[in-house]
Amino acid sequence: MKGCSVLLGSLLAIAMPVAYAANPDFKDYTVTPVFAGTNHEPVPQEHSNSMMDKARAQALKGKVNFAGHYILYRVGCGGSAICGEVLDARTGEVVGGLPNAYDGNTFSLSNKPDSRLLIVSGIAADTEEDAQGNELESRYRTRYFEFVNNEFRLLTFKDL
Repeated sequence: MKGCSVLLGSLLAIAMPVAYAANPDFKDYTVTPVFAGTNHEPVPQEHSNSMMDKARAQALKGKVNFAGHYILYRVGCGGSAICGEVLDARTGEVVGGLPNAYDGNTFSLSNKPDSRLLIVSGIAADTEEDAQGNELESRYRTRYFEFVNNEFRLLTFKDL
């Protein structure tokens, strides 16, 4: 019985810090410097439309707001769904998009000009998977992504 107690105690000691791990923080994903030059004009996209072309041009009139030299912006993508794109302010290129479309009634983004961390809260419009590829139930959750090599990498998520 003593062996079981020691084993259980060891498992709890390992599991407790993981269960109460802090959420990823912007300061843990910093980038420097933040681009402060003149933003490039949007580069024409092969399968685009005038609405998206205008949205990109408008976004590139703003300041860098993500990961050092990117502009992350939201755009409607049908019905009440919200999508997002990432533009490189230095080149005008579309380098990526949000990993999913989200219900516009529940959607929020948190990002900073000097961080690769993106926090997305809301209900995904399409099927989601966890980091191991398991399908998740559709529900309101907060997701933490790191932007690496022009891709969003899921760090963790919390169901609310």
